[in-house]
Amino acid sequence: MNYRVDSELYQEVAKFGAKDMELCMQCAVCSASCPLSTGTNAFPRKIYRYLQLGLKDKLLASPEPWLCYYCGECNTDCPREAEPAETMMATRRWLTTQYDWTGLAKRFYLSETWELGALSIIAFGIIALFYFFHGPIVTDRVSVNTFVPVLWIEIGDLAMGAILSAFLMSNAFRMYRFIMTDTKAPLSLYIAEAKTFILHFLTQKSWRECGEDRGRWQKHFILVTGYLTMMTLVIVFIRWFQVDDSNWHFTSIFGYYATGVLLIMTVEMFRSRLKKKETIHRYSHLSDWLFLILLFLTTLTGIIMHAVRLAGWPMGTYVMYVIHLAVAVPMLVIEVPFGKWSHLFYRPLAIFLAGVKEKASTASGVDVEAVMAEVGDTFMSCLQCGSCTSVCPWNQVSSYSPRQILRQLALDGGTEQTVDQAVWSCVTCNACEENCPRGIEITDVAKAVRALNVSVGKIPERFTEPLNSLTANGNPWGGDREKRLEWTGDLSIPSFTPEHEYCLFTCCTTAYDSSPSQRNQIAGRALPRLLEYAGISFGTLGTQESCCGDPANQIGAHDIFSGLVRNNTDQFLRAGVKKILTTSPHCLNAFRKNYDELKGAVGSEHYAELLDRLLKEGRLKPVQTVDRLVTYHDPCYLGRHSGIYEAPRRVLQSIPGLTLVEMPNHKENSICCGGGGGGAWSDYPVEQRFGVLRIEEALRTGAEVMATACPYCIRMLNEAVTELGVEDQIIVRDLAELLLQSVEITEEADTAELVSVGLDQEVF
Repeated sequence: MNYRVDSELYQEVAKFGAKDMELCMQCAVCSASCPLSTGTNAFPRKIYRYLQLGLKDKLLASPEPWLCYYCGECNTDCPREAEPAETMMATRRWLTTQYDWTGLAKRFYLSETWELGALSIIAFGIIALFYFFHGPIVTDRVSVNTFVPVLWIEIGDLAMGAILSAFLMSNAFRMYRFIMTDTKAPLSLYIAEAKTFILHFLTQKSWRECGEDRGRWQKHFILVTGYLTMMTLVIVFIRWFQVDDSNWHFTSIFGYYATGVLLIMTVEMFRSRLKKKETIHRYSHLSDWLFLILLFLTTLTGIIMHAVRLAGWPMGTYVMYVIHLAVAVPMLVIEVPFGKWSHLFYRPLAIFLAGVKEKASTASGVDVEAVMAEVGDTFMSCLQCGSCTSVCPWNQVSSYSPRQILRQLALDGGTEQTVDQAVWSCVTCNACEENCPRGIEITDVAKAVRALNVSVGKIPERFTEPLNSLTANGNPWGGDREKRLEWTGDLSIPSFTPEHEYCLFTCCTTAYDSSPSQRNQIAGRALPRLLEYAGISFGTLGTQESCCGDPANQIGAHDIFSGLVRNNTDQFLRAGVKKILTTSPHCLNAFRKNYDELKGAVGSEHYAELLDRLLKEGRLKPVQTVDRLVTYHDPCYLGRHSGIYEAPRRVLQSIPGLTLVEMPNHKENSICCGGGGGGAWSDYPVEQRFGVLRIEEALRTGAEVMATACPYCIRMLNEAVTELGVEDQIIVRDLAELLLQSVEITEEADTAELVSVGLDQEVF
C-alpha cells in the first residue's frame, strides 16, 4: 500500500476542467445513481476520493474514469450540486496526458495556442508539400492520379498509420503498466478477454446502459461506424476510391454511407453542444469542439472536392484535394494520439484491462460466516456512508478503505488483495469505530479476518519474528526472559507479595527497549520513583511476567495469545494480585477486555489515572517549575479504546510553569502514532508514517515537548523525530518523566540520582 501523496494533484486535474471537487462529502450517491458503477468498480466517488487525498498512483492505476460514458446522471443526483461527470471527463483528459510520453497531449489540452498552432503548422506543411512536390498538373481534364499518384497516397497512408500507431500503442503500453502494475495475469487470460476489447471498440456496448437517453449511444455508434468505414476506405481501398473516371466500384456504397453519416452526425452533435440541449454540455472544452469541427470539415472538403471533380474543373479539384488533406492530416496526427480521439482506443482498452484484472484476482479465502461467528453480524448492517474511511489516519498519507472491506465482506465478493491483505494495514486505532453511526466494531472485524488468515498460515513475514519470540521468550522483541528487569537500572523494585497494593506490570516495549536512546527505559524508571515518593506499596513479578499478549491478539494469533493469557492469569492469581498497575494502555486494554478470569477478581489501572489521583490527594506535590510549552499526544488505547482523556492532562496542568497546548487533532480525534495492531513491526516509507505526521502537527503548535503515556507511542514518535531531523526543535517524553521533574525532592531523595537517571539533562 505504498502510494505517494501528491499535494498538487487536485489543482493539476482542475486545470483540465474538474468542477467542485471540494464539495464532495463521499456520500456515494453518484456511484449509486450511475448505471455502470458496480461493487468492484465503483465511481465517481472513488475518483473524487483519490483527487481529494492526492493519490496520484491510485488514480493512474484506475480504469474507472474510462468506464464512465458521461451521461450526467451523477450531476443530477448529487446532493451538493457538484459536477462528478465533469470531474470524470477532466480526469480522462489528465490521464491522456499521463499516458503520453512526449508531453504533447498536456500542452495541447492546456494551451489553445499550442493545439491550434500545431494543427496550423501541419496544415501549412501539407500545403507546402504539395506546392513543391506535386505531380504534373493536367488542366484539360481532371487527373487527380497524375497530380498526386495513388501510390504516393498509399505510402503516405501507411507511413502516417505506422507513426500514429506507434505513438498510440506506446501510450497504451504506459496505460497498461499503470493499471496492471499490481496484477499478474497469464497470457491465456489476455487472449480470452481480447474479444471484450474488440466488442467495445466497435460498438461502445456499455453506453447503451448509460442514462435514460439511448439516442446518444445510437448517434455515437453511427458516427464511429462512419469514421471507421472511411478510415478503412482511405487506407485499404484508396486505389479504387481515388479514381479519375466515372467507373463504379462497390466501395462507393460504403463511401456514400460514411460521408452521409459523418456529415449528418457531426452537424447534429455540433447543434446539440452549441445550444446546450443537454446539461452535460455546459462546460465544453476546446478539444470537444475541435473533435466535431475537424471531422465535419474533413467530410465537407471531401464532398466539395468530389463535386468539383464531377463538374470537370481540374484546378478546383486539385486545390480542394490539398485543402481536404490539409484538414484531415492534422486532425489525425494531433487528435488521434494526443487529443479527444484517443478515447476511442483508451476506453475499450480500459474495459479490457479491468476485466483481466478482475478475473486475475484471487478470490478472498475468508469465510464470511466464520467472521460473523467471531464478531457477530452487525457489520452486515453497514450503511456504506464512508465515515470510517474518512477518519482513518491512513487517508492522510495514502489510501485505505475500511468501508470497502466491510462492503466486500457483506457481498462475499472480496479478493485476497482487497480483503485478506488489506486488513494487515489496520493499526487498530479505533477511529473508525468511534465515528461509525451504526456502532460497528470495525477493528474487531479486521482482527477476525486476520485470525482466519493466521489459521491457514497466511501471515505477513514481518510478524514472524515477534510471534516466534512471544512463543519462545514471552515478549515480541526477541529479548531473554532473564533480562526482563534490566530496564530498572539502579532502581530496586521488590518482588510482589500479597501485602503490596499494586503489581507493577511493565510493557515489553519498555523492558526490551533496544533503541540507541533507550528512551522507553528512561521513561520506565520515572514511574517507580514517583510511586516510592508517594508511598505506594508495589512490587513486580519480574521474570515471571510474560507479554500481556496484545501484539498476538491484534495480529490474530489466537493460540499464542491464549497461551500468554493463561500464563499471566495463573501468575497473578497464584501471587495473590488484587490490582495491576500498567505502564502501557495496550496492557490495560488486554487485561480489562480479554482476561476473563481476572474480571471481578483483579483490577487494572493505567498509571496516568493513579498519578492523577495521587496529585488530587496531595501525595504528590509538583513544586519545581518546568517552564516549557508542552503538547499531549493521546495514545489510541488510552483514549479511544479506554476513554481516558482528562487524567493525563490534569497531571500536566498540575506542573508549575508548564503550558499545555493542544494539537488540532486531539482527544477523540487524535492521530495514531502507527504502533498499534502490529504497526510497530512495519516498515513504511517516512512519508507514510503516522508518527512523522504527528510530530509535524506538534511542531506547528510551537511546542518544545510532546508528552504521551504509552511505550509504543514513545518509540514511534521518537523514531519520527529522528527521521525528520528535528531533535533540536522538539523532544518526546513520558508523562511520568515530566511530573518527576517537578515533584518536591526531599533530603532523603538524592538530587544527584535524578541527574543520573537522565531526567534533568535529557528532558530539557
